[in-house]
Amino acid sequence: MFSISREFSPCGKYCAYISQQGKFVVHNVETSDIHQVYTPNMHLNVPCTSFAWFQVGGDAPAKTKKKSKKARASLGDNVQLLVAFGTSKGGVAFYSLATASIERSCKGDGHTAPITAIYFNASHNPDTLYTAGADGKVIEWSISQCKQQKVHHIGVEKLSCVLAHGDKILTGAKQLKLWDAESGTVERTLAGHTANTQLLQLISLDEEHVYALSGSVNDRNLSLWSLSDKDSTSAVAAFALDDVPEYIAPKIVDRKLHLMAVSRTGVAHYFVRDMGKLSVKKPYRAAHTFEIAVDTVSTKKQAVDRLPVFVATVQYAAQQEQILLGYGTEHSVRFEHIAIEEDVKQNVIIREPMKVMEGKAKDGELKAKTPILDKVEYLNSANSARKSVKEVEIPMEVRLENLSTPKTSSKNMIHLLMQGMHSRDATLLKSVFAVDDAEMIQQTLERLPSQYVSPLLNELSHLMQMKTMHVKTAVCWLKPLISIHASQLMALGSTNLLANFSTCLGIIEYRVEHLNSLSKLRGRLGLLIDQIDRSKNQAANLDDITSGNVLVYQEGDDSDVESMLEKDDPDLPGSSNEEMYDDDDDDDGEEEEDETVHENGDFGSFVKRRQNGYSKKDSDEESMDVSD
Repeated sequence: MFSISREFSPCGKYCAYISQQGKFVVHNVETSDIHQVYTPNMHLNVPCTSFAWFQVGGDAPAKTKKKSKKARASLGDNVQLLVAFGTSKGGVAFYSLATASIERSCKGDGHTAPITAIYFNASHNPDTLYTAGADGKVIEWSISQCKQQKVHHIGVEKLSCVLAHGDKILTGAKQLKLWDAESGTVERTLAGHTANTQLLQLISLDEEHVYALSGSVNDRNLSLWSLSDKDSTSAVAAFALDDVPEYIAPKIVDRKLHLMAVSRTGVAHYFVRDMGKLSVKKPYRAAHTFEIAVDTVSTKKQAVDRLPVFVATVQYAAQQEQILLGYGTEHSVRFEHIAIEEDVKQNVIIREPMKVMEGKAKDGELKAKTPILDKVEYLNSANSARKSVKEVEIPMEVRLENLSTPKTSSKNMIHLLMQGMHSRDATLLKSVFAVDDAEMIQQTLERLPSQYVSPLLNELSHLMQMKTMHVKTAVCWLKPLISIHASQLMALGSTNLLANFSTCLGIIEYRVEHLNSLSKLRGRLGLLIDQIDRSKNQAANLDDITSGNVLVYQEGDDSDVESMLEKDDPDLPGSSNEEMYDDDDDDDGEEEEDETVHENGDFGSFVKRRQNGYSKKDSDEESMDVSD
C-alpha cells in the first residue's frame, strides 16, 4: 500500500512518495525504475512525515557541499532540485537529490509535534515554506536563510493540510478555516466534510478567481471552494468518486478544470469542467475512468487481478489528449502515457503481470520469501525425543475451524497489537481495539513494552477523531494506559508529553465544550417533566375525591346504646336513658335513695353514683334531703 504523500517533481521527471516503512522513494518516470531510496538513520535522523519539491538556483546564499559535474548537469548548471522534509520531531530538513543526503536543517524551535503537511508555491513566494503540525501551529520557513520566520497559532486541533495565497492561509482539519496571516484571525469557516481533510490543492484562474480543492478521509466526494468570494462558506462544486480520494492533480486549460483523482481502490477519474458554469445541485461524475487489469491468459487464472493506480496527471503527459498513469506496487511501479478516447467512458487497460526483479535486490527492494506449509507435524511427550516424527495430515474441517474461531488471550493480544503498530495494519488494530473486556485490556497494556507507548497514543488519538463508538473504545484503552505507564509518560518531559497528548486534549475540550449548557438544559427539562407529572397526579386525586363520599354515618338501634351503657356501669340500678332523664319519676327515686343512705351509711358511694348518672339539680335536691 502507498502512503498519501505522493508528488511529482517540478520538472515532471521524478515521482516520489513516503513508504509505509518511513523511506523516501524516488522513481524515474521515463524508465519506471527506482532512482533513489533514502532511509533515515533512526539513531541520527528522524523519519520524514511529509515532503515538498522545490528548485533553487546555483547562486543560493546557503552554503552547500560541492557537487560533481554529473550531478550539476542533471537539471542545468544553475538549477538545483531539492526536497523539503517535515520530520516527526517538528523540524524541517533539505534533501538533495544530487547527493542523496540531507544537506542542511532549518534553525528554529519548530513544531512541538510531528509535521503533518508542508506546502510550497513557487509562483506565490519562492523563498517561503509553510508547515502545519499536530500541535495546531502553522510556521513559515525561509529557504534562503534556512531558518524559522513566523509562527501562526491556529488552535489546539491537529492540522492535516495547509496552503497559502497572498496574505491568506487555509488550514484543514475537520473543517477548513481561512485565516488572515497578518492579524491571525479567522475570516471564514468552510464546513462540509465529515472527517479530517487529507488533500488540499490551490486552483487559481487569475487574481480575482481563486479556488481550493479538498478531499477528506471518509468522504467519496471532492469539494471545490471559492477563496476570492468573501461571502461563500459552502462548496461551489463537488466531484464524485467510487471511493475515498488519495491523490488529486488539477490543471487549468482555457479556463477549464482538468482534474485527475485517484481513489483508494486504485481507479483514476478524469473530470473536465468549465469554471464559469459550476453548480452544486449534484456532484459531477467523471468523464472517463481508467483501471489497470492483469492479463490472465499467461497466468491461467479465472479471476482477474487489478493493478492499482497510485498517481495520475495531465500536467506532465506527453501530449494534450493523454494522461500519465503510475500503477503497480511499492517496489515495482510502471509509468505509462494513456490516450483519452472521447467515446469510451470506462477504460480497462490490460497489461502483463509485473515481474519483481530476482537475484540481487536494488535499492528500495526487499528480499522476502513466503514459506509454504503443506503439512504440520505434531510433537508430544512420547515422540518428542525421536529423530523422525510421523507427518500427520490436518483435515480441512479442522483448518477452517481454527481459522474461524481463533483463541484470544492477553499474550496473543499484545503480539497482535505490536505487529499492527509496527506494520501499520488497520485490520489488525481494528481486531485488537474491538475487545471491550476491561481485564483483557489491563493485562495487554501491562505486557506492552515502553517503546510502543507513544505509537499507541497516536493510534488512540486517531480513534478519538472518529465517531462516538470509536471514541468510547479509545477512552477504554487510554485510561488504563495512562495509569499503568504513568512513570514512562512522565519521563518524556513536559514538551514531549504535551506533544503526545495535544490531539487528545484538543478533542476532549472540543467535545465537552457544550457540556455545561447540556447539563443545565437536562436539569430544566427534568424539573419541567416532574412538574407535569405532579400536576397530572393532583388532577387524578381531585377527580377521585369529588366522585367519592367524604363521610359515611350509619345510625344504630337504641337497644345497642342501652346495652353499652349497662356494660359501662353495672352497679347503677336502672341505668337507662329513660330513667335518668325522666322528670316524672324523680320523687320516687329520691325516696328510695334516702332509705338506702340511711340504712347503709355509705354517703360517699352514694354521691359518686349520683354524679355518674344524674344531673346537677338532682344532686342539690338530694343533698338537701340528706341534711334534713
